Amino acid sequence: MRLILTGGGTGGHIYPALVVGDVAAAVGDEILYFGSLRGQESKLCQDRSIPFRGFPSEPLYSVRTLRGLKALVKLQQARIQARKALRDVSPDVVFSTGGYSAGSVVAAARDLRIPYTIHTADSVPARSSSMFAKEAAAFTCTFRSTVAKCPALKPIRTGQPIRKELRTAAKGLQGSGNQVFVVGGSQGSEFLNQTVPLAAVQTSRTQRFMHASGPKNFESTMARVEELGLSDRYTVVPYLDTEGMVEAFKSAGLVIARSGGTVAELALFGLPSILVPLPNSANDHQLHNAEEFVDMNAASLLIQSEATPDRFSSEMTAWLSDGTRRDAAKAALLDWDVPDAANRIYSHILEASR
Repeated sequence: MRLILTGGGTGGHIYPALVVGDVAAAVGDEILYFGSLRGQESKLCQDRSIPFRGFPSEPLYSVRTLRGLKALVKLQQARIQARKALRDVSPDVVFSTGGYSAGSVVAAARDLRIPYTIHTADSVPARSSSMFAKEAAAFTCTFRSTVAKCPALKPIRTGQPIRKELRTAAKGLQGSGNQVFVVGGSQGSEFLNQTVPLAAVQTSRTQRFMHASGPKNFESTMARVEELGLSDRYTVVPYLDTEGMVEAFKSAGLVIARSGGTVAELALFGLPSILVPLPNSANDHQLHNAEEFVDMNAASLLIQSEATPDRFSSEMTAWLSDGTRRDAAKAALLDWDVPDAANRIYSHILEASR
């Protein structure tokens, strides 16, 4: 089978596609990646020796603005170029994980009547996925609530494909640490960078923190930590590679995070969390993601406008002082995780190719 992977702009879309691609490659399928010229997918594919074709797509903003109109033009150009590339390659099936770079590729596949499947990592599918889902050979999802929220799209819950290195590390995990791990996604979160150190001042002097600030805000976050006198117990790093993420998860007893793609990794490691949804996430999907974890007593939800240092401090103390609550959260999270998610998704891709 010749399989086109698409999805990206950010790691939350790219890594799941690559994990499914690993399953396909392991059984001898030919895989190629179609994505955006401006996203992270080109480099990640180069690192893995996966053939890559890039197109001039970018996020679609309001078409009432000049920026939005320019993005729309680029998306149409990308669709035309993707259609030509698909004709040249003649794949058996296209697999999309969404994101702005995927829409044009899936649209081109639909134009050419090439079967495609779509996977959504969020409880509420993004526009780039939902607008094509009804005609997909299969529409798979990560969250339980997607099945109830989007019956017209006929979602099939498979769970989330997660990097093999993380799954392997989670299998060997012995107990939980007691460090607080703060992560705002691959680019970091300016709000968490500013607020969590202020909350840390109110915690025990023995409480340790690991904080991934994002490259752009590393120096300012470090300066804040030093000003607050936290340097001896509050470690700040600009970014964590896979190995660094493994160590951070292993050492953590609690995570403070946004509620995008990271939450599936929290479930894998059975880690309770304080989730602060990104206020402007599309369709409020981060809020809905967080609510599912709150409903199973595995997380606390803080709305950003109400997430003061005092609230953070109070929630941290409540979680870290209650081992029974953390154990119950861990059990619920491990039950939510689907270890063979990538294989389940691949089975639908294989069926679509026939």
